Amino acid sequence: MFLNFEDKADVISKLKSLDKNQQPEWGIMTPQHMVEHLIVTTKMSNGSLTIPCRTPKEQIPQYKAFLLESDQEMQKGIKAGGMEGLLDLRYPSLEAAIDKLENEINQFHFYFENHPNAKVVNPVLDEIDYEDWKTFHKKHFTHHFKQFGLI
Repeated sequence: MFLNFEDKADVISKLKSLDKNQQPEWGIMTPQHMVEHLIVTTKMSNGSLTIPCRTPKEQIPQYKAFLLESDQEMQKGIKAGGMEGLLDLRYPSLEAAIDKLENEINQFHFYFENHPNAKVVNPVLDEIDYEDWKTFHKKHFTHHFKQFGLI
């Protein structure tokens, strides 16, 4: 079962049900770390943060097949490329981070409304369009929502 990423009200409502001290079902993130991680990936998708693709070109088709074309979920415990440990928190509270994420989701849709043919770099998949980013976010948000028992 995947989260409906396009139902922003439901996405934000689920996040607002998080307790700041809630323990993950796997991994080391706190609820606020998870939300801030989603902020980063959403900023990448709305063009406000550029991180180059780190995937070797010959492996991109297999990653696209898994992340964009299959019904498989991301594995528990999978680590973002190049990340060891937790990043420092950037926002004063979980609530502030959720508000920022909501704004970045709005910016994501606004960006593609104004640039419908744009392709934006994903650090794993290289340049992808709006529909592919929505698919990626659906899987990525689902992964982290399951990490914290939100779905």
